[in-house]
Amino acid sequence: MLHRKNLWLAIVLLTAGFGAASAKAQPVTTTNYASAQQVESAFREHSFILGDDNHIADVRALNWSADRSIKLPFWFGTGQLVPPEYQPKKGDYYVISESWIVRKLGDKELLIRAGNKLQKPDAVLVTTKTRYKGFGMILPTIVQYSGTRTFTREDGTKVDIAVLDEVSLPARWTKGGRIPPKYARFGVNLAENLQWKF
Repeated sequence: MLHRKNLWLAIVLLTAGFGAASAKAQPVTTTNYASAQQVESAFREHSFILGDDNHIADVRALNWSADRSIKLPFWFGTGQLVPPEYQPKKGDYYVISESWIVRKLGDKELLIRAGNKLQKPDAVLVTTKTRYKGFGMILPTIVQYSGTRTFTREDGTKVDIAVLDEVSLPARWTKGGRIPPKYARFGVNLAENLQWKF
């Protein structure tokens, strides 16, 4: 009887040990996004290279080694379908990817369609150095969320649209060959234009 109790005790302790070990093996981690200072010093009015991660934007300055990068969230928009943890905060930095120019609003403002794969709500992109020459998809760009602006639709209803300020120049094309025609043509100053081949 004593031998049987010792056996059960050993099994219980062994199982608890494996459970604790597996809990330690899979720690819960939160993503540490880049600070405002990191983004501003490395990417303000400069191009960058975007990594292949579809969930978190892994960005690297053109002069950084391949093993050095920082992380930023992708822009998901401000709609009700955006989970609370992805709701934007004023002043935060994001990467817009797979965004489309809908129309020009002014000399330095574009109405774009940007967000995740399921929902691409309208947003205003305020450009600084990039001058888009036409319509199409925008190469990935680092932006800063500056709040919303109220627009009046044709039917008289009002809608709040996110405003995104351009921080970086468009990402460098790294997939080989010329940039496909679906991407919007743009210009910056002559030296920086050498980074993009249309």
